Amino acid sequence: MGNRLKRFISSDIEKDVQAFVDRKSLSNIARTAPVILFFEAVALCIFLLTREEFNHAAGVSIASASICLFLCALGTACSHMMLRKELLCHGVVEGFNVCYYLMLSLWSVSVGYRNYGNNEQLLTFFAVQIMMACFVLLRPVLCVICTTVVYVVLYLSAYRYDGGKGLNIFNYVLLLLITVTGMIVRFRSEVETAEKSTELKRTNDMLFYNIRHDGLTSLRNRKALEEDVPKVTDKNVTVYMIDVNYFKEVNDRYGHAVGDSVLRETAKWIKSVFNAERCYRYGGDEFLVLSTDGDVYKEETYTFPIPEVPDDMVLLSIGRAAGVPHDHDELFKLISAADAKLYSVKRRTHSETENR
Repeated sequence: MGNRLKRFISSDIEKDVQAFVDRKSLSNIARTAPVILFFEAVALCIFLLTREEFNHAAGVSIASASICLFLCALGTACSHMMLRKELLCHGVVEGFNVCYYLMLSLWSVSVGYRNYGNNEQLLTFFAVQIMMACFVLLRPVLCVICTTVVYVVLYLSAYRYDGGKGLNIFNYVLLLLITVTGMIVRFRSEVETAEKSTELKRTNDMLFYNIRHDGLTSLRNRKALEEDVPKVTDKNVTVYMIDVNYFKEVNDRYGHAVGDSVLRETAKWIKSVFNAERCYRYGGDEFLVLSTDGDVYKEETYTFPIPEVPDDMVLLSIGRAAGVPHDHDELFKLISAADAKLYSVKRRTHSETENR
């Protein structure tokens, strides 16, 4: 029970979830503020058209409606402006939410105080509080602070007027607790929705990544290569085919675990030399690189040690071909040309090794 309560009031949430909640709160304000603006404007127009005389009370009502119109227009403009940004600053959004909540709530306090003085119901105040509870998302601690401040200000105003005789303190405090609880429930509900949505997105992103990447080397795979063809067509491309010499012998002599280490180290070297977004495990011990940055590696071989085989060096053979492919078939002709060059290099390096 204690853990559930702690989670209910906790504000410790992940950044991605917080960003989702921030955008949801801004969207709520962007949708509701224009509605309030419209109805308040209609009410003001009706008031002006049906008023036979304009006294002090009428002036106060007009000023009050004008303030509401200004706050709603400001809320609409600011929320839309922030929503246009791809990345939201949580501090700015939270500050805006607090300011919007307090300004509109304190406006409703002033209206409520006038209604209280005229022995009328506090309908405007309660309507605004219900709207805030439904649409403005504040962290529990801010919710408690802001809502308590608003209710205390109204009560002190009524107390100063007639000792608060028109307010039942028990019902008033109960309404405060209900408002706070409703806002926290609403906030937690949005957080849980955001958590599920974020987790689903992460799962989808992981599936998308795994489908297009080799699990052993983390390089892109053949499926990713097919999808990347349009990104390199009509560009000057240098194609590199890279192969691990005597890879079968490495597996047979040292075991597949060492063979996997060789492939991972090869992939690490490839990513350090070339643009990792265009590096692929083409199959088995063959790797492919599509470089649009020119001929960045001109050697035909590369050797490196691995800890599991202290007495041997891993030898890579490299074949390359360059051109400007205009479609899928032309790109794969370049790949075939690089592959042919690779096997020419392998035959020579094998011959040199055997003659030693």
